[in-house]
Amino acid sequence: MSELTRHDPGHWHTTTGGPDLYVASPAGKPAHGVVVVGHELFGVTPWVRRMCGRFAEVGWAAIAPDYYGRSGTRRVSLGEDEVGRARGFRLMGALTREGVEEDTRAALALAAALPADAPRGYVGFSLGGHLGTLAATRIPFDLVVSVYGGWTIDGGIPLAAPEAPLSESGAAAIARHGTRMLGIVGDRDHLIDADERHRIAQRLAAAGVPHELRVYEGAQHAFLREDRPETYDAGAAEDAFGRIVGALEGVRRGGS
Repeated sequence: MSELTRHDPGHWHTTTGGPDLYVASPAGKPAHGVVVVGHELFGVTPWVRRMCGRFAEVGWAAIAPDYYGRSGTRRVSLGEDEVGRARGFRLMGALTREGVEEDTRAALALAAALPADAPRGYVGFSLGGHLGTLAATRIPFDLVVSVYGGWTIDGGIPLAAPEAPLSESGAAAIARHGTRMLGIVGDRDHLIDADERHRIAQRLAAAGVPHELRVYEGAQHAFLREDRPETYDAGAAEDAFGRIVGALEGVRRGGS
């Protein structure tokens, strides 16, 4: 797959019978590995595409699947107003576990040209954090990063029925895959309160999943979004991105 063997600041790739994939790959040297980037409620927005570019800049091939493409409208990028949010929840409600798995596997298949031992990571934002956690119950990853990913332990959306990704059986599946998990969240996140954070950490520990949960004091949901000044926290966002890259480098080196 030549898309990942040359520098590419970002383009759409259309698979045969599968999802559209937004792809960015590094310049000057082979990619360290592949990162699947899980989009927010609003689809593969310009911000998600910029994040793919940022991962490519630090040496990783980044691929964002268009998970909403199965709805009949490809490459959805919604406005973050009431209309866009309402449509996003409708599209999210139509997602299936099988579709998420197939689209994630399609993204990984695009990285087949990378060495067999190249690390495979997943970094998901908000809804994408849920998608990455769900995918990790079905697909082996070296690392999954859930950035303020919601509904992972208590459910609350159709995709999390009949049980959420971090049910006892889901956490056990992640452990069997040998996947490390990094959770990133603000302590003022309206989706994930302190009790939920505690229970997520307990569930992962009980299952034997190597994990870290980094909580940023004073940060809200979507605090990495520099294009949303009402929630953006520059210091927390810079630190969080550095921790994500550090975690990816850790699995590349085979470290803890």
